[in-house]
Amino acid sequence: MGKKIVSFKIKDEEFAFEIMKIVEVIKIKEITEVPTAPSFMEGIINLRGKIIPIIDLRKRFNLETKEKTKKNRIIIIEYQKNQLAGVIVDEVQKVLNIKKEEILPPPSTLVSAGGKYIEAIIKIEDRIIVLLNIEKIFTEEEKDDLAQIIKMEEDKIEKRTDS
Repeated sequence: MGKKIVSFKIKDEEFAFEIMKIVEVIKIKEITEVPTAPSFMEGIINLRGKIIPIIDLRKRFNLETKEKTKKNRIIIIEYQKNQLAGVIVDEVQKVLNIKKEEILPPPSTLVSAGGKYIEAIIKIEDRIIVLLNIEKIFTEEEKDDLAQIIKMEEDKIEKRTDS
């Protein structure tokens, strides 16, 4: 059996997430900076009353950052049970149905060279799409940091609504 994925671009490369891990795709909106945030984190957004940390995948992959355009999107992902994060990508491509035979294991050379986020390589005709493993995008320590930031920001909001 195959997979359903959502493909997107970062720089000139095509990446994808499994569709089951994606909550929604939204346009770029006002991102509030958090002074104590890790370097790859852009800040947070309030999405229908829920605080969501926003990560720039370009920063995460140590690529040059660039001005945001109308094509940029935030993909809201569930990186662990009930924990959401937004991932900024250059452009969302489309939903694809992938056949099992199109899914290849990542080459070992890629895994050692910062490819720890890679779940598989998808080869469709002459296209190569890198399937990212959402669970591996953050280390356990980073997941804890994100949880703390979310809690701090939610507490701030609660204090404002209490007074």
